[in-house]
Amino acid sequence: MNHAGAAHVTIVAFDGIIADTVPLRAQALAEAIALECAALDVAVHAPALCSPLMPLLPGRTFNECMVAAVEQIPALQHERCRHDLIAHDIMAMRAQRDWAMAAAHGVPLRDGVLDHMHTLVARGVRIVVRSDSQRREVEPLLRLAGLDDSILFLRCADDLPRRTSVTSVQASYEAIEARLERMRIPWVQRDAVEVPGGTAACMLLESASPRYVLRADPLTKAL
Repeated sequence: MNHAGAAHVTIVAFDGIIADTVPLRAQALAEAIALECAALDVAVHAPALCSPLMPLLPGRTFNECMVAAVEQIPALQHERCRHDLIAHDIMAMRAQRDWAMAAAHGVPLRDGVLDHMHTLVARGVRIVVRSDSQRREVEPLLRLAGLDDSILFLRCADDLPRRTSVTSVQASYEAIEARLERMRIPWVQRDAVEVPGGTAACMLLESASPRYVLRADPLTKAL
């Protein structure tokens, strides 16, 4: 990865902007939930869960998505499912394992994303990739896509210790900001491309003192 200084930095979400991972992550979590709910004698159908899970995933780890899912999805409101925190952890771990296995076979990139990112780089923009997935899943995919040399650095959900006081996306942005500060890249030379309506986009938009221009999806609109 390129660590040279940059005139401008764009933070780009891997999940949902670069790669079309959200449906695959939703499927992995839905199947994990259905399997564990069956052990709790709660009938939940995985195909019916995929659609309501998809808007919950951008900007969240599987563990964080489980918290949101049991609060917002009616099918998971059963007492035996809703309050079993151990079951929630098992669901998230099972989903993480299954998603990692799926990612090992490759994931689809968003249409035109390679050309658009190379155009940004050609203009002198440096790209920071932020991912809700784990580093061991994302790095091989970026190499396969030929993007690793175009990236200033990568920040994944598992790069920092798990904290209860802040969400993973908050921790990621804090770490990204700290590193860009050390590189002396000012706020006015930073922007971000996140999935509209996702946790990361909402966090940036609702900040009391917004520090990033939140660009539109798809990435082409950031050019």
